Amino acid sequence: MFITNTIITIEGKEFTFKDEIKEYLYGYVREHPFRKFNQRIVESHENGEELFSMTFIKPNKVVLTQRYPLKQEYLTSLSFRDECYREFPEHITCEISEPFEYMD
Repeated sequence: MFITNTIITIEGKEFTFKDEIKEYLYGYVREHPFRKFNQRIVESHENGEELFSMTFIKPNKVVLTQRYPLKQEYLTSLSFRDECYREFPEHITCEISEPFEYMD
């Protein structure tokens, strides 16, 4: 399994609940190919909903954890991810961790 974490910060806004910041960010990515690609991964793996998670850090950050069961899925995701994050407006910044491989 290939795992990466992304810290997303939204400057100039404050959120009280995870659902608020999640909905705000989904407004930018809801129809993006990166989200659709990840959704296909969720649907193609048993317990796929556990592969992607979001942790809210008040008042304006989230940590996205993305777990790709197959190396090829991770590698394919990179161009989608880079394109998606480049499309965020200037007040949204992303810090992406190096991937690591987890052997179960």
